[in-house]
Amino acid sequence: MIEKLLNSLRRNDRKAQQDFYEKYSVRMFSLSYRYVNNEQDAGSIVNNGFYKIFNNIDNLRDINEEKLIAWMRRIIINEALMLLRSRSRYPELKNTEEEIIVDAEVADEGLLMDDYHNLIRNLSEELRTVFNLYAIDGYSHKEIAVQLNIKESSSRVYLSRARKILQEKIATNILV
Repeated sequence: MIEKLLNSLRRNDRKAQQDFYEKYSVRMFSLSYRYVNNEQDAGSIVNNGFYKIFNNIDNLRDINEEKLIAWMRRIIINEALMLLRSRSRYPELKNTEEEIIVDAEVADEGLLMDDYHNLIRNLSEELRTVFNLYAIDGYSHKEIAVQLNIKESSSRVYLSRARKILQEKIATNILV
């Protein structure tokens, strides 16, 4: 089924492109919104991402839907990071002893997925980006360092600070 759709996309079939966009755009919008926290920017990222997806669809062979989605996610994340890099400078950070400690015993009973999303959404752009890349999208600190042009140690500090803020808000039931 997916190969038939990809063949239609390779032929620049407008109906297939529209169906494909409708099928995956909401998921990709949600992904980009996690990074930029802004609907207009997220929409631009998705549109730019789908432009790249359609232009590079010829390169995909023998692919299943899971791999296709992973490939599209990578494109959308890269688009979001390009936008964020154009706006932000990530200062190098140094570890402090208190930031190395991660408390795994934080009470989060009764929180819904939307509560977690809201907590993450309210982190600063730098903390949110590193947290998303590492904790949600599975990037290593080395990959994050390359993507954001920072040191691996800074990536660890950003992640540690994000976790600390999230843990404090969960522990005190401050849901924004």
